[in-house]
Amino acid sequence: MRGMKHPVSQALYELRDDGPGVQVTTPDGQVGVFDPAGHWISGDKFPVDKHMCEWVGGGPRQPEDLSTNRRFRSIVTKEKTL
Repeated sequence: MRGMKHPVSQALYELRDDGPGVQVTTPDGQVGVFDPAGHWISGDKFPVDKHMCEWVGGGPRQPEDLSTNRRFRSIVTKEKTL
């Protein structure tokens, strides 16, 4: 998943590959799914930055060269294990 770390809370905001929404993982291990407006969908329920949800959730859906996309210049990637 493509994502960005929040500069203050250090929570990881990731664009989900398997459906709509933004998956947010806090440094203490809570995981929740929120829509691009910051409303809770599933998982753990906790306060999120609605602007960060909009920034990540409103980003490109199709794979592209993210180094040229202004929203994902400082991209965080999660390695998938096989």
